[in-house]
Amino acid sequence: MELFLIPEPQRCIRLTGLCTVGPETPVVLAMPERDERLCRAAAQLFRSVRIVQGHFALYSENSFAPNCPVRMPEGYLLSLRGDTLQLCGTDAAGLFYGLQTLCQYFQLPAHPSLEITDWPDLAVRSDYLDMRGLFPSFGRILEYIREMAHFKLNTLVIEYEDKLPRKRREFCHPLDALTREQLDQLLQTAHDHFIDVIPLQQSFGHLEYALKLPEYRHLREVPDAPGELCPLREGSFELAASLIEETAEMHPESRYLHLGCDEVWSLGQSPECRQSGLSRSRIAVDYINRLAQKVKSLGKTPIVWHDMLTGAQNDAGTFDAISRLDRDLVVAVWLYSPETVNTDAPPLMEALHARGIRTIPCCSVRAYDRCGMQNYPRVEQRLRNVDAWCELISKTRCDGMINTNWCSTFSHGNPYGLFETSRYTAFYAADRCWNLRADSHAFWERFMGVYHGVYDVCIVSGDERRYDYYKLIGAYLPKITRHRDIARLIDLMYRMEDAVLINCSAFRGDFFTDSSVELDCLRERAPKQYRILSEMEAELRELLPLFLPQHMADLFFESRSYPNRLYRRELERLLGMPLQP
Repeated sequence: MELFLIPEPQRCIRLTGLCTVGPETPVVLAMPERDERLCRAAAQLFRSVRIVQGHFALYSENSFAPNCPVRMPEGYLLSLRGDTLQLCGTDAAGLFYGLQTLCQYFQLPAHPSLEITDWPDLAVRSDYLDMRGLFPSFGRILEYIREMAHFKLNTLVIEYEDKLPRKRREFCHPLDALTREQLDQLLQTAHDHFIDVIPLQQSFGHLEYALKLPEYRHLREVPDAPGELCPLREGSFELAASLIEETAEMHPESRYLHLGCDEVWSLGQSPECRQSGLSRSRIAVDYINRLAQKVKSLGKTPIVWHDMLTGAQNDAGTFDAISRLDRDLVVAVWLYSPETVNTDAPPLMEALHARGIRTIPCCSVRAYDRCGMQNYPRVEQRLRNVDAWCELISKTRCDGMINTNWCSTFSHGNPYGLFETSRYTAFYAADRCWNLRADSHAFWERFMGVYHGVYDVCIVSGDERRYDYYKLIGAYLPKITRHRDIARLIDLMYRMEDAVLINCSAFRGDFFTDSSVELDCLRERAPKQYRILSEMEAELRELLPLFLPQHMADLFFESRSYPNRLYRRELERLLGMPLQP
């Protein structure tokens, strides 16, 4: 059988015979010093765990502690032969990741003897939680953090917006802000699973939650841009600095603090900016440097998005203004199509690297893709974006990637599909971040096994099968044993997309008002289609509270059902008949 593992190990040797090691096998866990994270991970797999002092290893009682041949951080060796288990790690994280591989191995329907030597190609393998719009219930967030670790992601960027438990309650969402106890539990769960949390504190653009307040409206670059701060106005830096200080205080273990600083479209239009005589890029760079100094004074490394720096490219195609950038900044280069990765990223990153400034590439596992009403990621574009970045990373000095995951086109926009529908693209990125040479063509088969427990999928070679997950999930629903609720949600959203096509025919009733055949066709089709839609909407209402707080579930339901009601009412008027289910 195929070996269904995610991420795909760097080296795996299949040996003759089967392995009989399982949860009943007595094991020894060795550590230089007791690490409760490793103790819990081992106890979740084995019923009998004896703890001793030694280098990082876990082995069956009938064996001995092996020496780890892997020298890279987070690496491990896993050997399973007959009734013998030997696992050792370069460090605590390496042993932990070896245990995650062992967990996936135990779930396989057959257990061949094998030896795995494994390590990550990228030191920073980051996922993204966007809390500006709809986001999972708190329990689901904790569950996702545990899943991230299972797939060997080690960093999570969280864009909290107004969801942090701030002392100034006016900056906290009245319903959705975390409590301090919840934030502490989230950070502890991340720590327990070897995940670094990078808080993203917007400090330039995307500050709607602060600049909507009467006492801060005067800090807007222009009155009609509710989220964009004027960097030269008195009080602007002080507001941003106070938010940064509080965010840093709530994340004492975080090494980085992301400042945002993207999409400040109106920059340069305020009286202060115009009167300064400075270019937009010079204003942006000077302000970003002030923010960076603040973050460094708090003992953290600042990160900023790249896009406000691209205006620093002059007519000769060079980036002279970025020579003024603080050298300790990390620039997150976000490019979400394979074409822009190939054309725009190399010159920008080369210019930054030449000035000693680190960069971190950012793909997107869910983005706009010219589709504001999307029920799940546009899979082909997303996977090709990940692939393009991985190919470029293999040729550069970058040692990580952030896999961004957006919840809507903008804070108050139409919500994309639920966060859980992007597991496929997110763990595809996790697979490639760990192993840049992973067999991406077989990812669909591996994901169906590891994530859904379906190991008897039809193995088809070729590049296109990995794009078929959202299309095929419904056909495999009867066989799915893991994450069935997510599979049901995706299948339902896929079927709804076909059912709502009746809305696209409604215009014919208005355009051909004198045609009896046009109206008769609509009378024949519309009642059946709206009855099907009504049944699907009832199923959607049932599923949503499994993933979202109730008020968010109601909002998402309205986003999908509201257009159907509008079209149905218009058709009822045109046809002169009710279309009730």
